[in-house]
Amino acid sequence: MPLKFDFCPYCQRKIVFNLTEADIDTAHYPSPIYIHHTDKTCDKTSTFYVDSLLRVSYKELDKKESITGNKVKTVNTIGTR
Repeated sequence: MPLKFDFCPYCQRKIVFNLTEADIDTAHYPSPIYIHHTDKTCDKTSTFYVDSLLRVSYKELDKKESITGNKVKTVNTIGTR
């Protein structure tokens, strides 16, 4: 389970989350995944897009649907740095 580091698009704080291939829709890349920043000061969900190597390609503030119609999984952050 790869540990990922990125920045929350709302509060710009560094976030940490775990991501596996089972979390994403492998029918289309980049694949959307919802990341919920569980910090008390933020507590917002944004859409991150990951490629086939589970690298974050880009992110958006809004929750976006998958273009394949598959359900998009929500992953909670496990820390803030």
